[in-house]
Amino acid sequence: MTRLPSRTFRDQIQRLSPITLGQEEIMLSEYQMMADISNRPMTGRQGLDDTAWHPSNGLLGQLSSDCHEAVLARVTRVPIARRQALLERNVRLRFAYFIESGAASLFAKAGADRTQVEIRTLGAGDFVGIPLVLGGAISPHRCTVQVAGDALRINADDLVTLIEALPELRKLLLTYVHSALIHSSQLVACNTRHTLRERLARWLLVASDRLQSNDIALTHDVLGRAIAVRRAGVTTEMGRMEQAGLIRRHRGRISIINRPGLENASCSCYRVLRVSAKAWQHSPISSGSPNVGRIACEVTSEPITRLETLERTTLQP
Repeated sequence: MTRLPSRTFRDQIQRLSPITLGQEEIMLSEYQMMADISNRPMTGRQGLDDTAWHPSNGLLGQLSSDCHEAVLARVTRVPIARRQALLERNVRLRFAYFIESGAASLFAKAGADRTQVEIRTLGAGDFVGIPLVLGGAISPHRCTVQVAGDALRINADDLVTLIEALPELRKLLLTYVHSALIHSSQLVACNTRHTLRERLARWLLVASDRLQSNDIALTHDVLGRAIAVRRAGVTTEMGRMEQAGLIRRHRGRISIINRPGLENASCSCYRVLRVSAKAWQHSPISSGSPNVGRIACEVTSEPITRLETLERTTLQP
């Protein structure tokens, strides 16, 4: 039998964040979808032999074998569906997620009209649940799945217990938080200073990296919400980018066909974000995160050659 949203959930949402009737129904429908997904048979560690268990989250892959096994013993592999809320603003976290595939956006509310602005783009190798790492349990932000995929889900209390018991896991997640702060602050600068074409190119490149594919399954409407631009503006600019031979549009999907050209069309923020991600991914946990700290978190006008030099320098052992 399908589990329905409780009256307690409805009252909690209305009390913590007053919303219109239409918005409430959208949130409740998403909660219903989460309940349906949670009731499906899982394909995680439980019930499978070891040969069938191959987590692909790069964050967990950096842990030692003992720490890795301790974490895997507490997680369950679950599907994540488009429009599913992995993190709801002002609602206590029940779970954290290590994303294995797909893409999601972390949104901040901007203004009384409930406009949402993306402050992070997440995908394979990313983590949802930063408040738990920092000793909190509630977030002012909302994380919504943009491209369906899979994730390793862990109970919030279990994660906190592991963080307290495993210094290696705690250090890894704090290093990840550092990189996430760079990402969020860079997007704020990007959305303030750069043109629509530069921002669209940057978003497509970051999403491609997170999905590990040049094919991105999303609509212009979703992309417009992600960068806080009207759908009409996105459609017009995407048409120009297609005429320039950078992308190809399909129904519900966008393909990058000229990646070097798209990188040239993007602002320097993409390369700063790429350097940040590579720095923490290549830094041994035991040595902390000095490479991440060397990356300037500001909008620059440096040419590509200069930023490529920065990337090579930053990633040197």
